[in-house]
Amino acid sequence: MRRAAAFLALLLCLYWTRAQGESGGATGNDITQTEIQSEILGVKSTSDQTNISPDIWAELKELRDMAIEHSVELRNSKSKMEKLEQENTAIQARLTASEYKNAVLEARMNASENEVVKLKIESADLLHRVTSVEDKNKVLEARMNASENEVEELKRQNADMMARLKINEHGMEELKRENTVLEARMNASENEVVKLKIESADMMARLKISEHVMEELKRENTDLLHRVTSVEDKNKVLEARMNTSENEVEELKIESADMMARLKISENEVEELKRQNADQPKVAFSIGLTDSGLIGPFNTDITLKFSKVITNIGQAYSPSTGLFTAPVRGAYYFSFTTLDRRSSAYRNIYIYHNDKRMLLSYNYSANANESVSNSLVLQLEKGDVVYLVLPAGYSVYDDSGDITTFNGFLLFPL
Repeated sequence: MRRAAAFLALLLCLYWTRAQGESGGATGNDITQTEIQSEILGVKSTSDQTNISPDIWAELKELRDMAIEHSVELRNSKSKMEKLEQENTAIQARLTASEYKNAVLEARMNASENEVVKLKIESADLLHRVTSVEDKNKVLEARMNASENEVEELKRQNADMMARLKINEHGMEELKRENTVLEARMNASENEVVKLKIESADMMARLKISEHVMEELKRENTDLLHRVTSVEDKNKVLEARMNTSENEVEELKIESADMMARLKISENEVEELKRQNADQPKVAFSIGLTDSGLIGPFNTDITLKFSKVITNIGQAYSPSTGLFTAPVRGAYYFSFTTLDRRSSAYRNIYIYHNDKRMLLSYNYSANANESVSNSLVLQLEKGDVVYLVLPAGYSVYDDSGDITTFNGFLLFPL
């Protein structure tokens, strides 16, 4: 009975030891070979007292060896578990580094998007300013067209005037070409911004895919190292594309600066034209003679006093004296039209510069209501006078229809 009790106690001790090793208890992994042997020796001493048979003793030795083997296997399993934990820690560190790189790339992407927004604002402002310049050029072009219409009347008398107008026209064409180039460059800039937007959207999609891949890597430890390497390669590609995007943004900045410089030059030219127009005196008049009907004939020559003011810019013509007084030195254009109601009559009229007769218009009218017109360009000094003279023995007619008029304006100062 004592033998059976001792054997049962030994088996229970071994079973308890093995259970503690598998469950990872406080003493399961610390059982050493010496402790097992001491227990077996204790049992052996008991067996000596109870005269255990040799077969049972051999079985106990086999059980001891099995316990030692299990203890070694437990130690090996523990070292393998520690090694696996170290590998998982290293992989987690690489994952953290990859997530940090992705955060940096996203920050750079946001900075690039902010740069694109600023460029769009600058491009819109440039477009507004270019439109303003184009409107100013249209106004200048309209005024130039009016000037060209006036010049068409003077083509036969002043070749120098035509040359100056051609130079002005050439300058306007140059301005138009420059505006066309500016508009083309503005369109190219807008296209580049659209391309940048598309590339940014593509990069954001790629980043989302990368994040999804990172989540998959966390769940699949067996394939983790290979997937992390793949993500790093993708990050290199994204970084290369980001550098390319930044280079394109720098090029856009350079082009915007060039456009700004050219726009400033154009604005300076417009301001110079405005200053020239503002500095140039504005002189023009158009005067009707009278509403009284027939004037003359007289016994002496008389200065015709045109009293019906249609236009008198600069107040250079005096209706009370009939004299036009030049306010500045320059080239002036003058014209007049006269009419006589009589038939079978001679008509004659003079135009004077100071005291010198410059032009005579003479005509014989076989029929009534025939008119005479003439014009000329005079170079006047400041204070010179120009006026029309009706010779003795001749008459002229005017009424509310303003059929007898005297006109003139400053072509350009000298």
